[in-house]
Amino acid sequence: MATVLICLLLIVLVAVGVLGLLRLVGGGAPDSQPRASHRKSEPTRSAASTSTRPATRSATRSASSGSALSSQPNASTPARHRIPFAEAGMHGVLFTYAGDRAGHGPHQFDGPYVVIDFQTTGLAPRGADRVIEVALARVEADGTVGEPWSTLINPGRGTGVPFIHKITDADVAEAPTFAQIAPYLLSQLDGAVVVAHNAPFDEEFLAAELDRAGYRDMRMPGLCTLWLAERTMGDLPNRKLPTLARELNIPLTTYVSRDHVVATAAVLKHALAMYGRPLLYGSDVFHWTGGPVLPPRVVNKVRGLRKGDGWMTSLMTKLPVVAGDVPDAAGEAYYELLCAAMEDGQITRDEAQALGTLAGEAGMSRLDVEALNQRFLETMREAAFADDVLTATELRELTRAAKALGVPDYFDDLTPTNTKVPRHPTLGEVRVDPSEEDSGPTEAASASRGARRCGNCGEVGHYRPTCPSLATSENLGSG
Repeated sequence: MATVLICLLLIVLVAVGVLGLLRLVGGGAPDSQPRASHRKSEPTRSAASTSTRPATRSATRSASSGSALSSQPNASTPARHRIPFAEAGMHGVLFTYAGDRAGHGPHQFDGPYVVIDFQTTGLAPRGADRVIEVALARVEADGTVGEPWSTLINPGRGTGVPFIHKITDADVAEAPTFAQIAPYLLSQLDGAVVVAHNAPFDEEFLAAELDRAGYRDMRMPGLCTLWLAERTMGDLPNRKLPTLARELNIPLTTYVSRDHVVATAAVLKHALAMYGRPLLYGSDVFHWTGGPVLPPRVVNKVRGLRKGDGWMTSLMTKLPVVAGDVPDAAGEAYYELLCAAMEDGQITRDEAQALGTLAGEAGMSRLDVEALNQRFLETMREAAFADDVLTATELRELTRAAKALGVPDYFDDLTPTNTKVPRHPTLGEVRVDPSEEDSGPTEAASASRGARRCGNCGEVGHYRPTCPSLATSENLGSG
């Protein structure tokens, strides 16, 4: 019996020794290690698999164009291109970046500036990724910030990851291509320093899109507000745009280019004032030589509405001030939706979102929407004066509607009609000749109150679409 136990013990010891030897030779690890090793190696496999696809596309394009492939394809794979952070005096593919030393360049500019921002399908401007939204805002040398301009862009491919930027393929289906808006964009960059937050990212996409549109061999001064904030707002936890916007009390919806340029413009003004030294650039400003360019047709997606002073007021801030022609059918569709939304005298968030979606897809400007809103209010005015009497209740309804549409003082000139029955004078009171009594508002005043009023010039008798002053301006512009 003892012999059997000894034999069994020897067998167990030999088995344990063999297993340990096999693990040592095979590079194995204890049970807890393979799981840890798997987690570390997973990103490596993922990176390898994702870099293969752009390399294949690059090889296909090079082969079709007859160019020779690099002997080291990994070194030129678009997915492996790393966009650097801005440095003083750095020369990028399009921009020469600001610095404050003589060696950083001979050109000094104190404005104007044009702030730009892009939303993109991904992170590879030299690969298959494209711009899907662009916004810009001009900042004059005195700090005056112009109205931002924005549009969605049809990239000719899918929009990438919608849960990040909330832009779907359907949203960009009717949007202009980058080539279609490129002349207007370049005309806005004329004579200005180009500004962006983490500017090399926007620079690389701008250069790639301009190259595809046929605009090459350009240089222009660039300023990165991330670089500038590192030198002026270093006491914050980080210099990300949302952090800087909160510090400056600027509302910001992330991944909305229009909001980004507004916030970046505010950061630019603040940081420049704190920096207090002249900035030097290695190139002169860009000059557009293509002549006047009218604002192109735009398509916008309204996102990030905030109640604040009202949903309609928030909606207005998401639309460009100027835009191209809007089809009459789109205007009527907006007006009908507005009438339905205003049945209860107010605008809810969902109603504002629906109106904003319609306006954005139709390419409406802020002025277009204001005119349609005013048309609605003037229709209410006419209905209230249909019996030539304005009651206090009707005035409250008018005021409530005006407030819901973001113009609370629109009907401030109105007062309820005095409907008191005239009292017979008592004995001893002086009788007044009826012809001398105050008959209330004159016919002209009554007509003015009840008549249609233009949303552009304020004159009665017509609406904005048929305003003579606008027709004159359009004729002068076309001439």
